Amino acid sequence: MKKRVLITGTTSGIGRGLMNHYAQEDWSVVAFNRREDKNLGSGLSNVHFIHSDVRDRIAIQNYFKTAHQKNELPELYYLNAGINKIDTKDTFSLDIFQEVMEINLTGVLNFIDAALPYLKGKNATFVASSSTSSIFPNPNNLGYYISKLAEAKIFGRLDSRFASSNLRFKTLILGPIATNISGGMLASKLLSLVRNLITVSTETAVPKIVRFVHSPRRILYYPLP
Repeated sequence: MKKRVLITGTTSGIGRGLMNHYAQEDWSVVAFNRREDKNLGSGLSNVHFIHSDVRDRIAIQNYFKTAHQKNELPELYYLNAGINKIDTKDTFSLDIFQEVMEINLTGVLNFIDAALPYLKGKNATFVASSSTSSIFPNPNNLGYYISKLAEAKIFGRLDSRFASSNLRFKTLILGPIATNISGGMLASKLLSLVRNLITVSTETAVPKIVRFVHSPRRILYYPLP
């Protein structure tokens, strides 16, 4: 039986890189993304695409119910989907703040909430894509900072809570990596210069992330030490 991985946010960036990696390693990949891209899965016969918003709890719950019935539950979950928008600059936008929180944080928790009832007694690993912005926040992106900080804290507590079980909760503290979400985040030319000097490509980051996830370690700061 093939190993199975679920990845959210596979349209681009880290999610797409992870999807390609596991598909090439002959895993069965379940790829959740909002946008349908006919070229995305070209040549990847072992990728099953589900076009759904991470805020759609019903769609997520239906997926897990069906996967359980078919005995096709993944053993690895990369909860990677996220957005980054300016919500606090000249004023504060509650609408943008809520959108970021719902996708970056509630969207992650929707998968955990739907999956856990089916994973009792099973081996499974959940991986959160947090950010160095949770440590060095951009003052213009309050929702992104709060969502990534909360995500890392929650995964740390869940990993402790389920330490005696076969469930693992790992956290990636990523940044800066050259993805669409990293653009437009910096508040000064100096920070932009520093970012350009230390930014790594998705192609470089993905193998590092995979090695971490399949190791005993629980948290990875990358590319920063």
